[in-house]
Amino acid sequence: MQIRRVVTGHDALGNAVFVSDGMAPRAKDFTDIPGHGIAQVWCTEGSPMLPVSAAKDLTLLQGSLIPSAGNTSLLAVSFPPDSVMASPLDPKRAFEEMTAALPGLIERFEVEHPGMHRTPTVDYAVLLEGELYLELDNGEQRLLRAGDVVIQNGTRHAWRNKSQRLAKAIFFMLGASTSATDSLAP
Repeated sequence: MQIRRVVTGHDALGNAVFVSDGMAPRAKDFTDIPGHGIAQVWCTEGSPMLPVSAAKDLTLLQGSLIPSAGNTSLLAVSFPPDSVMASPLDPKRAFEEMTAALPGLIERFEVEHPGMHRTPTVDYAVLLEGELYLELDNGEQRLLRAGDVVIQNGTRHAWRNKSQRLAKAIFFMLGASTSATDSLAP
C-alpha cells in the first residue's frame, strides 16, 4: 500500500522545513491476498520534544506495529472483500508474508475466530474509502462508510468488508496501560 508521506521539522535556526516527501518506507502489499496492504506512516516513542532539528523515523526500525503505553503508531490499511481475505492464493506463503510484515499485530489475531483481535491501544480509525463493518465480540456490527470515525478503546473486534470493493482506513493508535486484571496478552 503506497502512501505519500510529507514530514516536517526544524532547521538549526528553528525554522520550519520539509524533512522528507516520498512514499512511506514501511509499506507492504500482500502478494497472495490481492488488494490487502499496510503502511506504517509514522510512529513516536513517549512524548515528543519540540522543536526537533531532524525527524527521527522510527518506522525504519521495523518494530512492532502496536505501540506500547505512551507511544503512537499511524497505520494505513487496505481491506479487500472478505471473500478475497478468506481465500489467499497460497495460504502458507500468505501467512509467512503477514507474519513478517505485521509484527506485534499478527500475534493478536485469533486463529479460532478469523479477524478477531484486541490491542492495548486507543485507536482513532477513519474510513477513507469504501465501507467496512466493525464487529464486536458479542456479534454486534455497525456499518461504516467513507468519512466515518471509530474510537476503539481496546475492545475485542474484527473488520469485515462485505462489499465487493476495496476499503481503505487509517488508524492512529495510542499505546495504553492496562490494569492487572485486564490481560491483553496475545
